[in-house]
Amino acid sequence: MAEALVSLLVENLGSLALQWIEEEVKLVKGVEKEVASLKKTLENIQAVLEDAEKKKLSNPLVKGWVEDLEGASYDMDNVLDEWRTAILEYKIGKEEGEALVRPKKEVFFPMLSSCFCFPKVNQLGLRRDIAHKIKELNEESDRISKEKDKYNLNTTTVEQPVERQKTTSFVDETETYGRDEDKMKLVSKLLSESSHHQQGIQVISIVGMGGLGKTTLAQLAYNDEKVQDHFEETIWVCVSDPFEETKIVRAIIEAIEEKAPEINELETLAQHLRKCIERKRFLLVLDDVWNKNNHKWEQLKQPLRYGAAGSRVLVTTRKKEVAVMMGANDESTIVLEELSEEHCWLVFKRLAFWERKEHEVERLTEIGKKIASKCRGLPLVAKILGGLMRSKNTKNQWEEVLYSELWNSKDIEEIFTPFLLSYYDLSAKEKRCFSYCSIFPKDHEILRSELIEIWMAQGFLGDDLHSQKEGHKYFENLAMRSFFQNFEKNNYDGSIRGCKMHDIVHDFAQFLTKNDCIMMEAGGIEESAKLVDGRARHLTIVVGDGAQCPSLTYNKMNEKNLRTLFIEEERPVGSSVDTSLFLNLKFLRMLKLSYCGLEKLPDSIGKFIHMRYLDLSDNFQLKELPDSLCNLFNLQTLKLNACFELERLPEGVGKLVNLKHLYVRYSHKLEGLPRGIGRLMRLQVLDTLIVPYDKEAYFDIGDLNKLKHLQVTDSLYIKQCGYFESGDEAKKVDLKNMEQVVDLTLNFDGLIDKHGSQDDFAILEALEPHQNLTSLEISNYAGVTLSPKWMMSLMNLKAVWIISCKNCETLPSFWKLPSLESLRIWGMENLKKVGPDFVGIAKSNEPSKSSLISFPKLKSLGFSRMEQLEKWEGSDTTCRLTIMPCLTHLYFNTCPRLQVLPDFLETTTALKDLSIGSSEILEECFRKRTGKEWTKISHIQNITIKGDNREDIIWIQKDGVLATVSP
Repeated sequence: MAEALVSLLVENLGSLALQWIEEEVKLVKGVEKEVASLKKTLENIQAVLEDAEKKKLSNPLVKGWVEDLEGASYDMDNVLDEWRTAILEYKIGKEEGEALVRPKKEVFFPMLSSCFCFPKVNQLGLRRDIAHKIKELNEESDRISKEKDKYNLNTTTVEQPVERQKTTSFVDETETYGRDEDKMKLVSKLLSESSHHQQGIQVISIVGMGGLGKTTLAQLAYNDEKVQDHFEETIWVCVSDPFEETKIVRAIIEAIEEKAPEINELETLAQHLRKCIERKRFLLVLDDVWNKNNHKWEQLKQPLRYGAAGSRVLVTTRKKEVAVMMGANDESTIVLEELSEEHCWLVFKRLAFWERKEHEVERLTEIGKKIASKCRGLPLVAKILGGLMRSKNTKNQWEEVLYSELWNSKDIEEIFTPFLLSYYDLSAKEKRCFSYCSIFPKDHEILRSELIEIWMAQGFLGDDLHSQKEGHKYFENLAMRSFFQNFEKNNYDGSIRGCKMHDIVHDFAQFLTKNDCIMMEAGGIEESAKLVDGRARHLTIVVGDGAQCPSLTYNKMNEKNLRTLFIEEERPVGSSVDTSLFLNLKFLRMLKLSYCGLEKLPDSIGKFIHMRYLDLSDNFQLKELPDSLCNLFNLQTLKLNACFELERLPEGVGKLVNLKHLYVRYSHKLEGLPRGIGRLMRLQVLDTLIVPYDKEAYFDIGDLNKLKHLQVTDSLYIKQCGYFESGDEAKKVDLKNMEQVVDLTLNFDGLIDKHGSQDDFAILEALEPHQNLTSLEISNYAGVTLSPKWMMSLMNLKAVWIISCKNCETLPSFWKLPSLESLRIWGMENLKKVGPDFVGIAKSNEPSKSSLISFPKLKSLGFSRMEQLEKWEGSDTTCRLTIMPCLTHLYFNTCPRLQVLPDFLETTTALKDLSIGSSEILEECFRKRTGKEWTKISHIQNITIKGDNREDIIWIQKDGVLATVSP
């Protein structure tokens, strides 16, 4: 940590001196020499820090010296940041034609003898203060530098960074070795019939020490095609510690219904869960269970008993007593053994020798096998070591790892040795990026873009426009070394969207940070005030399900030291978080307050001049932001997603000159972006474009080209498209050239009905996206036709949503889209008939030398809120048209007049699930199981009628067997 801190200070001193020159800030005589001297002293300290970081494990005196240096470095960084901010404030004031006068304030700096006060930047007082403080900083750094000589620390030179492999060359992490037999046994236990002596739900367990691959084995079985086909519902829940029944039940329901229930009471949730799984054969995986409390398990198990025979609960745990308590016996337990040395070698080899030439492999194989023998049978360790050796090319480098003194060290846990070897091989910045990840709770899904923005906020990356790329590079290297796992990838290009950390890797990150990163848990409704360790720099508060955020007692050290306050909520808290939780923490760089029930942000937020990252997302009642927010001149990331009541952003947002990322998705009441957005020359990411009705009052999105560094996100939402004056104005957005946009929402809604359907069509035609588009949603469109010329040219389009396009009377020829997998039509009130041309039947009668395939990849099709829809026609008499060969799920909801289904449904073989809700005519037909329409669909395995509540399901046919239906 100290290594990266000092490196950052050296960089900042250089850049600050340049700022003084550029802004013509005159300095007191001799200050430039003092700055140069301070920089030189820090560089001398920097030269021994790599050795100090290693020796502090065994030498408490070195450890104390490093901690002293870290504390001083943080304080220096705070002061330099104050100076930089004052210069920036002066610059902004000049640009606006007036000096911004901030009330004189004092900044406590404990290692120095006085307080530091900020008047106007160009006043003589500040110049003298700068001179004085630089001199004191020099004295402090001299003291620390002289003290280092007591410890015989070795000087190291900084090596040139190794060129890392690109993300696209990552090894497929799903490939495993040595677990084929275990997988076969597990799949057999999941699919076997229950023994006659077994009653209730059957629990199967995987037991083994951390790092053996319990989760990986469970995933292999869970994703097995036979297993997926066998169970009607497959649910995966990460449990970890603590075991919260309410949270787990809600997660199970959300997995089944794809929506989290707005319920907090366990009993009510249990009843809901019972209805979700009743008479269904399900597989529930509870991953990483630590709970030994039988009462907690019984409360969760009770509603699970109502599943159909053959249902299974698969548990992964390190403790056999946990498996026994949950009901697993020796017959239903797989005790996972260590991998053989040969299999560890294969895991290691796959990573270490990836894309190496044959002669390199031959030269390094003997040493490689010796390194792999140190894996102790743990695949996780084999991955860590393989990832480490992947970046080492010479025999000497491999031998350094093999014969490292760390293998014999008694100062660290044995399991951490390979992790430490890989950690020491990172650059100073990469070390800090990794260790900071201990702020996340275990099993937390880490979004790559968010992580990089947080790294940036903490100063771990450069402060220029290329820092995003630098963050991507660090993330890829940490992923390559297996510090991250369980990657969630984007469908369109395979790039990593999110990841998790293995529990042991997370433990290692906590070992590195210890007192720096503190995690506190709030589980009760009311808890007494908690004390926060004064040494903490980063604080995470994990709020349990149904709990309230605790009150905390801070001391002066907390107020100076804390740089991160991360409140981890999965749901809105019971009441608004008290602002005293953060109001005195003026040195925060990162503040995450999502789901905190905030209705208003205090004016004093403007005093948080060090703030780089502010997340206020999901505060549903937040109505306004204070103008003082615009005094956060260093702010880089502002997140305001799903602030449903937020009506405006402050007019002075143009003063946020360092803002790089702005998120306002789903903040529906925003009628436009402030005109000051046009001044944000560093803005790189914007997730929502809002077309304003009042062009004079808001930012004109036709001026986007003035923001030269702007890259709209890969998921773009354009709000109030109906307010474009014409197609020509809409063309200025230039969607066609936004190749990074793969997920596009075009919302034509607005508070004022401005023009008619003809204008909407011209606007839609002008909003032609790039060919890379994979997902498209069009909502509240007033046009009569939905068939712009570009629609059928989107060869990569996989998902389409058409919502509340009330005037449309026909559907586009979606059947032509070769990649389309999911299609949802919702709220087309004027559509009375889906004609044969919807599936291309009209076209199939034209002369053709080959047969056609209509909707070749479509898997899911749904019609909802189609009040006038009476028939869906479709009969191919030529037998040359194959229609929807991959369709597995079809549903109709609120189609009360629908009475005719297409003939081709009778010949579909892939269709497994048909669901109907609030469609009275068809419901009556299916209940009676008579008539022509029943004949068309009677071969479908699962047919259900859904009631007003999603959990109220009537089975007409289940697994191909007719169900008993009440009249």
